[in-house]
Amino acid sequence: MKKFCVALLFVTTIACNNESYTVTPKSDTVIVNLDTISEIRTNINPKPVVTYHEKDDDALNNWGFDIKVYETQKTFYYLMKVKFEEIDAVDTLKLPNAGIKPVVELHRGNEKYSCIVGFRDKQQQFREYKKVSVQNNQLKIKVLAHYGVYNTLK
Repeated sequence: MKKFCVALLFVTTIACNNESYTVTPKSDTVIVNLDTISEIRTNINPKPVVTYHEKDDDALNNWGFDIKVYETQKTFYYLMKVKFEEIDAVDTLKLPNAGIKPVVELHRGNEKYSCIVGFRDKQQQFREYKKVSVQNNQLKIKVLAHYGVYNTLK
């Protein structure tokens, strides 16, 4: 259905503009079939799919810097829950549909109380997506890169 809608839009655009366009992907572009992974999850895991924990220096309290990532009903969306001491934050991860099951990873950041949130691409390479950190006793979530999927008409 997606291919039909995109093809119809493409034909309509050309017909309305009376112009001819040629789209040529870059040589390093990976072309994938997006119909291989369902957009909706039938079974949602209630447990975090990945977690990160860094112990706080406070000896009195049992605090830390924690990140937990959960599946949602949408296959390429994840819910990220972050906690530092008594500060909580929630964010959404939207991963690109590269034709493979998404794999979220959390890597320790360079600074204390920092973590890089990312995913594995089709070549199993880690792609940095967001940085979660604590600065001046405040949680910060920064987008490091934006990703998308190039789709061609066949």
